[in-house]
Formats: sequence, structure tokens, C-alpha cells
Amino acid sequence: MGNDKPRIREVNLTREESPSVRTIRLYDPRTSNATPGQFAMLWVPDSGEVPIAISGTQGEYSEFTIKRRGEITAEIHELEAGDKIGVRGPYGVGFSRPEGPSVIVGGGYGVAPLRYFHQRHSRDVSLETLVGAATAAELLFVDQFNPQIVSTDDGSKGHHGFITEVLEDFLAQSDFEMIYTAGPEPMMAKVYQICKTRGLKLEASLERIMKCGVGLCGSCLIDGFRVCKDGPVVDLDRLDGFSEFGRWTRTSSGKKERV
Repeated sequence: MGNDKPRIREVNLTREESPSVRTIRLYDPRTSNATPGQFAMLWVPDSGEVPIAISGTQGEYSEFTIKRRGEITAEIHELEAGDKIGVRGPYGVGFSRPEGPSVIVGGGYGVAPLRYFHQRHSRDVSLETLVGAATAAELLFVDQFNPQIVSTDDGSKGHHGFITEVLEDFLAQSDFEMIYTAGPEPMMAKVYQICKTRGLKLEASLERIMKCGVGLCGSCLIDGFRVCKDGPVVDLDRLDGFSEFGRWTRTSSGKKERV
């Protein structure tokens, strides 16, 4: 019950990660104990709420990495240390704990929950990382991931093209059983197909419009699956049952649009 009322927190730190992405840090013990892949609802008074993945923790402080996409995220981008914001959660299902050498595949600002995953588990198990973005300026947390491969759509850094174009060759060089991915849905759909072909396990973090965060409003449904409550992280078996994955998403009004 206590998770569903916004806790008013003071912004401890803000940091620019790219021209379109910022990170804020809040003292919030509840989210600082979250499982990587879970999210919180951030509330801006007189503006609204948005679901934001937890991108890292330090003690009882949590970090949230936010791309400027609309009115609410623009308001969050303008916050400074000392400003107030509401937070509730954590919500949803996160990533499982890696049991052996695994691969992280991240794209764009979708790498945010993978950063927390890497932060939590990289000391205990080998995590090989592949990271992509539209441009070199939009690559996130490269210094922390120390990725094996970097790609950019425009060729400004690393491989010129999509990260999935080099994933199969990378997998052929080593023995992995598990991939963790987050990012644009077409990228994750390609990772899904590669995993199916190679017989690999997969966990992917889905993104849909989330208005309530607790499974009531139905705005995040994908083939009847409540992404906010039953996800956002799903495994390959669950993805097998989704006809909309990689094909359709929904606007805030519920209208279907091609991904």
C-alpha cells in the first residue's frame, strides 16, 4: 500500500548524459533496494507522472535516467539539486540474477536498466556488453560498461549500423547461454530472433505507455499482458506468445501504431 502514494523527495544530483538524456539522483530507500529492471513512477506537480527505470543505486540513493520526450520529461530535465519530485514504487518484474557468463545488449536510452543490472552483478559473473545508439553523442554509460562492441547508426563511433548486425558474429566467438536486452523494440525483436535461432535464453525489458504502474488502467497491455505489473522484463517463452511484439505499440489514447 505504501508504494502507491508518491513520496516527496529532494533531488540530490542532476547529470547530463547526452544532449537528450539526463540522470537525477534521489534519496529513496525503497527504490534503492529494487531489482534491476524494475521501475518507479516519477511525479511532477502540475504536470503528471511517467514510468522511469531505475538506472543505478548508491546506498539508499537511487538514480533515474530520463530521455526528454514530452512535457513531463522536459519538466524533469529542468530540475536542479534541491528541487522536489514525487516517486512511488518500485513496480514490475525485473531481470533474473545471471547464473553464468552472459551478454548485455543495449540500445539508446534503453541501456538505463541494464546499467543497474551491470552495476549489481558484474562483480559476480562475466557480463559481456554490446551497446548501440543513433550517434556517438547519444551513447550512454560507455565508460561504465566498457563494452566489447559499440555501434552507431550514423557511423560516428564503432560499427556503422545496428548493434544486432554484429551480435551473431560476436556470439559465435564465445559460449554464452543468456542475453539480457533493453532498447528500441525493433532491436529487441531482432535479438529475440537470434536467440531463437541459436537456442539461447533471453530476457527483454518491454516499453509501453504506463499510466498507473499497478495493472489497473490497461494502457500498457500487449496481447492481454500487463507490462507494468507482469513485466516489464519478460523471457523468451513469454515473447513467443506475443503477436504484437516488434510489430505494434499503442499511443496514450490506446490507438495501435506500428513499431
